[in-house]
Amino acid sequence: MRVLQLHCSEFRYKVLKETPVAEHPPHPREGSYEDVLVCFTCFEKRDVGREEEIMERFIENIKVDTGRIKCETVLLYPYAHLSHELGSPRRAKAFLNDLKNRLSEEGLEVH
Repeated sequence: MRVLQLHCSEFRYKVLKETPVAEHPPHPREGSYEDVLVCFTCFEKRDVGREEEIMERFIENIKVDTGRIKCETVLLYPYAHLSHELGSPRRAKAFLNDLKNRLSEEGLEVH
């Protein structure tokens, strides 16, 4: 799993065109957030079978980082450009959905 985190005072996105591996239709097609920790994520082939270990480390890192910067909003943003060894889109989506639910259980606002 590769992750690039940015703490942004403002972050906006808008889907301009669909890709072969993205959800159809992408949901939501655009968004705008303030004071948000943006996590560009990339699920890789080598992550298969290690999802729980990766999830635990990711959650702990997010909790530490959001506490340090005093930010309670997290945006999980799939970003395949971080790796050339992508895992399956189906597994990546399942991982991110589970991650979103578990971070929400920790009291964070997750998108």
